[in-house]
Amino acid sequence: MLNLIKQERVYPVYLFLGKENYLKENILKKLLDKLITPTSRELNYKVFYGEKLPLNEIINDLQILPFISKYKLVVIKEAEKISKEDEEKLINYFNHYNFKNIFSILILIYKETTSNKELIKIIEKVGIVINLDIQDKSKLNRWIEAKFKQSNKKISPEALFYLQSWTGSDLNRLFNEIEKIDIYTKDQKIIEKEDIMITIGGSESVNLFKVLDSIGNREIENAIDGMVKLDQSNLHYLSIFTMIYRQIKLILQIKLLLLSGCNFKEIEKELKLPSFVVEKIIKQSKKYTFKDICKSYQLLNIADLELKNSQKEPQIILEELVMNIINQDN
Repeated sequence: MLNLIKQERVYPVYLFLGKENYLKENILKKLLDKLITPTSRELNYKVFYGEKLPLNEIINDLQILPFISKYKLVVIKEAEKISKEDEEKLINYFNHYNFKNIFSILILIYKETTSNKELIKIIEKVGIVINLDIQDKSKLNRWIEAKFKQSNKKISPEALFYLQSWTGSDLNRLFNEIEKIDIYTKDQKIIEKEDIMITIGGSESVNLFKVLDSIGNREIENAIDGMVKLDQSNLHYLSIFTMIYRQIKLILQIKLLLLSGCNFKEIEKELKLPSFVVEKIIKQSKKYTFKDICKSYQLLNIADLELKNSQKEPQIILEELVMNIINQDN
């Protein structure tokens, strides 16, 4: 799509589908910058929304030559709100209008997808349908790495994992977080895990992961020290509880996979975790027996009930939970 824009290969209609709004806006901006000069945009660039759409007016406008410009661009956002009647009018327009001389470009932007297969089919004949979803994790990783490369920086595998864990595959959020990380790290050439934690979650995120590692390694002093620091942060107690629960669950999952004879690569594939996380949890799993893990789940259930019903301070409940998990008899 970006290559077509560079070559100024223009189509009369584009249909944007998928969840990645960042990509939709990015491609729309590139089309606009390539085809219409800033001085002529007021006359040749219009944006409408699917609800209460003046479709007859739009279709008439598409047939009028642009003013002081080679092209005009008409965008319909939130196209999923277009009425069935108007969708039929669009289909009829695409079926009967002569698109040999292209001067008007219509862009339909759906938040996810459209259920009207006939509309997609006809647009594929006269224009382009683009599904803007990123479901391949390796492609997303390459995109993140490429963004940092623009600032002559590299991101470590651990930092990449934590960045994706916090932001998911939302490119708009990722783009904003990458900008923040870039500013925070200044002239630093390698982006590390701690940079991600501090930039996105603040120092409390660093303390939280130290607590989790301390629980996994059964290091009581480090765990309590981390819990005291978390008490001074803005991190909600339920978020801390959820992450403790997740840590115990990961230890159990890996112990079960090891017991069933899975090797390192099989565990990595099964849990969809990077190798450094799997390696760390394998070491931690050796410090807990199955009896310890069963007891840990009992302690988690008790803490869960206390957090919901007890008058006791959440911080005290969580500190007792961490101490009891680490100090239980083997």
